[in-house]
Amino acid sequence: MRLPSRRALIIAGLAVVTFVVLAVVGVVIAYPRVGRWMIEHKVIPKVEAKLGRRIHAGAIDVSRGHAVLRDVTVRGPADGDAPLAHVDRIDVDFDFWSSLRADPVVGAVTIDGVTIEVRRDAAGVDNVRDLIDRLGLGGASDGGGGGHAGMGRLKPTRIDLTHGTARAVDDVTGVVTTVADFDAVWQRGGRAVVRARHARATTSFGPAASVTELVAVDDPTTGRRVEASGGELQLWKNMSLTGITGTVEPAEAGRLAISFDGGWGGVEGKLWTFAGWVDPATSTGVLDLDAERFTLDRLRPVLERSAVVDYQDAAIDARLHLDVSAAAISFAGGFHVHDLSINHPLLAEKPVHDLDADGDVTGSYDRAARTLTLSRGDFSSRGLPFQITGWVALPGGLRPDGTRRERRALDGRLIIPPKPCQEVLDAIPAELKPYLEGFQLTGTFKTDLRLAIDWADLQATVLDGSVGIMKCKAKKAPDDVMRLAEPFEHYVEVEQDQWVSFMVGPENPDFVPITEVSPYLLNSLMTTEDSSFYKHHGFITREFKSALIKNLEAGYFKYGASSITMQLVKNVLLYREKTLARKFQELFLTWFVETKFDKDRLFEIYVNVIEYGPGIYGIGPAAWHYFGKHPRDLNPVEAAFFSSILPSPKQRYDQYCKGTLHGWTEGKIERILGLMYKRGRLTETEYQDALATPLIFAKDPDETEAECMARRKKAIKNARPTNPMKK
Repeated sequence: MRLPSRRALIIAGLAVVTFVVLAVVGVVIAYPRVGRWMIEHKVIPKVEAKLGRRIHAGAIDVSRGHAVLRDVTVRGPADGDAPLAHVDRIDVDFDFWSSLRADPVVGAVTIDGVTIEVRRDAAGVDNVRDLIDRLGLGGASDGGGGGHAGMGRLKPTRIDLTHGTARAVDDVTGVVTTVADFDAVWQRGGRAVVRARHARATTSFGPAASVTELVAVDDPTTGRRVEASGGELQLWKNMSLTGITGTVEPAEAGRLAISFDGGWGGVEGKLWTFAGWVDPATSTGVLDLDAERFTLDRLRPVLERSAVVDYQDAAIDARLHLDVSAAAISFAGGFHVHDLSINHPLLAEKPVHDLDADGDVTGSYDRAARTLTLSRGDFSSRGLPFQITGWVALPGGLRPDGTRRERRALDGRLIIPPKPCQEVLDAIPAELKPYLEGFQLTGTFKTDLRLAIDWADLQATVLDGSVGIMKCKAKKAPDDVMRLAEPFEHYVEVEQDQWVSFMVGPENPDFVPITEVSPYLLNSLMTTEDSSFYKHHGFITREFKSALIKNLEAGYFKYGASSITMQLVKNVLLYREKTLARKFQELFLTWFVETKFDKDRLFEIYVNVIEYGPGIYGIGPAAWHYFGKHPRDLNPVEAAFFSSILPSPKQRYDQYCKGTLHGWTEGKIERILGLMYKRGRLTETEYQDALATPLIFAKDPDETEAECMARRKKAIKNARPTNPMKK
């Protein structure tokens, strides 16, 4: 066999080398486009199949052993408007030669600028549960297999994630969680570390939580561990657990052991502990919160900005035990507060001292129904025991019929067991009852009240029960109250701290006995102010519910349910401050004067002290000023006019000065007359005559409107900055 010539071999060799060089050059030239095609048509579809998500890359750049993907979006079927994830840039290292065989071996991956949006809608459908199942992340640590199973040679050797942000919206619980910045590292073999900074969770019903830094480690050898620092749990406004630090780490049988402690309101120190275990797989756990007794002076930086005063000797302790299941959270606990002092303008004019409170509670929170139930609430304050039970339901929870609640609802019950009336009165701090000092009571007091409100149906509101003060009797009362039995000097605050006084009794020529007052005026006042005055015991109980519903519909406290007796007490025995202390004393004194004085005496005082215009107090001066006649001679129209101006007589005085009525007042007078007729307080003839009778003021024709309006200033000028009755 003849061998090729040397020249032929050289030519053949050169041809092979040339082909190889051309092939290499071709690969180098074509590789980026081929690489992009491989990523778009081979790699991304494989990842999409694994994740069950659509993946779109805005740009793909491939070089030898390295690929860059930009503007990457990962979107699933339940994502809503925002995709599950958006990534600014992904850098992938891979083995060049294996990629030529269309079977690339991936090395390190760097993910930068990722935004994650997790959500669960009101029906309970979320956009990550199926992804967790696909990646095998629902169980315990897998030692490196879970999370990338089925990815084969596409599984990276390392993943670095930087500059991440995250947001989770849960429409079922009303919780929104945000993470301002996080990064993560995962290494083949299973070790993963996630660092989150400035994470915050808020709720639709008030409480919120935040953490400065959260470090989560998942290691095949040591297991999972989470460390938190700089945490804060805001229970409600101006009440927060702060400085929270602690750990979450593996325990037996798949459980995680939890141990946290922290301070209060930004105050450093270990004021409470929170420890126990949870099982993520079964959503169960047992947790205990304990705050051992400490004096409130440790919270000085917080309390200096609060209504709590003189807190050097005040002390508090609390405990709470939680049993967590997939369906509900059961709780039991208690608290003690000792020697607390509060100074708040809505509570009382002066600081309230020596407040003590103890409580023991048991209840549960139903996750699906989003309902908090207090099945046992035994409390005591200054020796007075009482019980509170009931439930509060939040929007979005399931009703028993399977529908979802759109508005919040509550149903509560208050019980004060039978106690001597004097013990109940003594349990109230002195600062809350300055006008009740000197009362001595006999009898037994008890209370059983129920309140139920569904904001989706306010007309179905329930307010019923009993307040057993009617079983109490006063064997002694202070002179300030008993003065109503005789002529007395009445003080009126015409402006803040500016007072005038006048006698209520026969020695005052302006005083008018009730027998000398037109029955039309008395009937008109009862029509507008208190229709059942002569039938009730001081309280229009049916109006309490009506006023409550109107206030709930308005969104604020706009309407009251004051009887004539309550107005009398407020104007004669108490003063203008709008505090809970004043309201409590108003209720107590209303009960007392109703038991001590007859209705005619109360009505007589009322018509002789109320304001009918600037500096015009009592029906005697009012009848002469407006109509030039004695109160006995007032006709139905004039009586209805007085009723129409009572809510704000100073503001409505301009009608007298102008000599004409506002259109609103004319309509109001007609409505009052109509009600008087409907309720049998006017005959048919009287009603028809009243409709045909014009209202004519007895006004000095030489007085100008400006001079008339100056009465207000004259009334203030005659006032003095003293009131010996005010306490």
